[in-house]
Amino acid sequence: PKFNPKEDEIGLYLTMFERQLKFVNIPETNWIPYLIGSLPSEINQMIVKENEEDSKDYAKVKEMLLKRYRLTADRFRQLFVQHRKSAEITWKDYTFELKSYFEGWTTELNISTFEELKELIIADQIKRRTPPEFKEHFVDYWSELNKPFELAEKLDAYETVKLGTKKHVSAIVKKPFFKENVVFHPERKCKTSHPREVNQPRSNDFDKSVSSRPERKSSIRCYGCGYPGFIQSKCPKCTKPKEELKTVFQSIKLYAAESPDSPSSSICLTVCGRDAAFCADTGASNSIAGDEFFKVLRDHKFRFYKRDITMVLADGKERNVEALTTTVNLNVEGKIVRVKFIALPEAKGNRNLLGTDFLQAAAIVLNIQNGTWHFSENPHKQFSFYKNPYDVKENLPTISSHKSPETIPVTLSETSVPVILREDEGKHLTSKQRDKFNSLLKEFETCFHPGGDPTPFIEHRIQTGNNLPVSEPPYRMTPAKKELLKKELESLLAEGIIEECESPYGSPVVLVPKPNGSIRLCIDYRKLNATTIPDTYPLPRMDELLNEAKSTKFMSTIDLKAGYHQVKVYEADQEKTAFICPFGTYKFLRMPFELRNAPATFQRLIDKFRSGLKDVFALSYLDDIIVLSENFDKHLSDLRQVFERLSLFKLTANRNKCNFACNRVKYLGHYITEQGIEVDADKVSSVQKITEPTCVKEVQSYLQTCSWFRRYVPHFSEIARPLSDLTKKNKTWTWDEPERKAFESLKRMLISRPVLSQPDGSKPFIIRTDASSYALGAVLIQGEKPEKHVIEYASRLLSSAERNYSTTEREALAVVWALEKFRGYVENQEIIIASDH
Repeated sequence: PKFNPKEDEIGLYLTMFERQLKFVNIPETNWIPYLIGSLPSEINQMIVKENEEDSKDYAKVKEMLLKRYRLTADRFRQLFVQHRKSAEITWKDYTFELKSYFEGWTTELNISTFEELKELIIADQIKRRTPPEFKEHFVDYWSELNKPFELAEKLDAYETVKLGTKKHVSAIVKKPFFKENVVFHPERKCKTSHPREVNQPRSNDFDKSVSSRPERKSSIRCYGCGYPGFIQSKCPKCTKPKEELKTVFQSIKLYAAESPDSPSSSICLTVCGRDAAFCADTGASNSIAGDEFFKVLRDHKFRFYKRDITMVLADGKERNVEALTTTVNLNVEGKIVRVKFIALPEAKGNRNLLGTDFLQAAAIVLNIQNGTWHFSENPHKQFSFYKNPYDVKENLPTISSHKSPETIPVTLSETSVPVILREDEGKHLTSKQRDKFNSLLKEFETCFHPGGDPTPFIEHRIQTGNNLPVSEPPYRMTPAKKELLKKELESLLAEGIIEECESPYGSPVVLVPKPNGSIRLCIDYRKLNATTIPDTYPLPRMDELLNEAKSTKFMSTIDLKAGYHQVKVYEADQEKTAFICPFGTYKFLRMPFELRNAPATFQRLIDKFRSGLKDVFALSYLDDIIVLSENFDKHLSDLRQVFERLSLFKLTANRNKCNFACNRVKYLGHYITEQGIEVDADKVSSVQKITEPTCVKEVQSYLQTCSWFRRYVPHFSEIARPLSDLTKKNKTWTWDEPERKAFESLKRMLISRPVLSQPDGSKPFIIRTDASSYALGAVLIQGEKPEKHVIEYASRLLSSAERNYSTTEREALAVVWALEKFRGYVENQEIIIASDH
């Protein structure tokens, strides 16, 4: 095979080339012609440009090629770590390739002793766990840092100078994989209501000053000692930290001291299904979870991450303690804000604080003087601070090894928003029935708590057969999108959905805007999906589910929260989910949405879940579950079984998207009511907004949209025939009165919001059929006048051959076709056929 400079290693290629020629006994003096035939034209041109004598000397040509195309040590390391065996080679060949890559790596670095090899491997392990920002800073000589203690010293120095200020000002560093070393100092008495020391700069101003400094290039060296990466005034070796700066670092507060006369800055919010009032503190750069709130989070099975923190006690002694961090969703006046909280289990008496990280994420502006706050996007709508119900004492004590302050309780009161029935749910229930229902929801409140381990009942596998790993470079992003991506990655890392990795696979990231203005992180798995063996597990037909959904007075829909993320990816297949972005390479630990077989895996899980429900009428399409019951007591019993199965399967429901004890629910784009199935008004309104089409493609789009509701429209095909004719091949585009009339007629019929009744198995079915010269029509009916009601309409156009049938033959065809169309309803049932022939 020809040498490929982008994929092949020149040293390994020449070694194999030499072995082959030696095997067939070709002398070295004749190797050049064979070599030229194996090299691309651009390399051959480079050889020809040399003088004639050198171009005929294989040793000199080899030296030139090795010098020009020899891989770097870092590239050898990447090949050694990421190289995978292909199906075309033997394990012996694969071993030889690995050996060559490893030898190339060590040879380029002049590794000759075991001690040097040991240091190289340890340094490589450190580099793998180093954040991308650190790598970028030392990029000019990153591959040369192969002594672990020298590498660690440089990383510590960079962390101290470049991140030290931000790390001391913040209780938690934004990047989840950084090691915190936050120092807390005993708090002094405050004479004002502000929790910030007089000489202490505001954290946001300080961060701004740090971020505004230009980045130093790693080629800079200290003029005093030659230390790389720093000028002399900033060098950690030549310049000792100033005492004034140290004072600023140590003046971080965990508590806000208020006098009885000072205005309260507590903000009402909903968290973990309960109402609470947390104090907003502009002097705290991070949000703190108090003792009671930490217990609530722990009881709700939130996932915590350990951090090492150095605490300065009241006597001046330092003590290392373990801090825990987790990300929590706060509902502030209907706005969901993700906030990272820090909790100190060993320190008692902590108070809940909402730091500047929360205020920035929520875009909240405080007006302490007026006792109000507002969202920055809507300054005209003011909210009052909550009157603090806590017995807050002036000069609140700080953490001490000798005496713990009095614990300030977190008053969490039950609310109607999170778990119990909302106002729009159970409107037809009596007060006694509502109380029973609320008791059931409270009993299974944990079913709505986010976080926790994935379901143990299934794992997603990605079968790629003998296909080679696929990889694509990342797509370009604007700085604004990079910031959004960074926040999304931090969220997924905190939730344990993804983790950093090294993988031969790699798919690019796409950010898709949501209707609410946020973004959805999507992965372009098209190449991976093309090599994945399909899972043929079927998804249920939507029309069949709607047919089965009988109308009752008691219906509940349950929506699983990020359902796919509740399924673990099989460990051996996790590397295949790797995606590449400007911040590194990550892999999914939980099942992402974009994989080819993800719907099949999830539907298989839901069918397992549903199979254990005894005497419960429940339907499911992926993460949408509907439970239908004849009476209230049966509905409570059915939901109890469903909640028990959710707990068993460790599945979490999204309470905001669930609807309980309703007589009218939205399901699969339709409304199921006591009277029957209705068209979703939102979908119909989108049809109403469609303007007259101007080309065939727009006609096709309109017909496809309307066809979703064709079961509601009698003689749909006949009405839409002028539009359907426009889509035929070689049809000349015309838009006259027939087409305009068909367009408006379909609109009018859908806007009228028709209702279809659900079938009753105890009554006979009536099928009325009709046939014209170009279409067939049928309607399925039950009941007698005045209780006669329509189950479904159906219609289709006749083919060119069928149009040649006689009138009687077309009517007979309509009957046969209608029986086949309504087979799911009428099979083994009493049927009455009504026709005008």
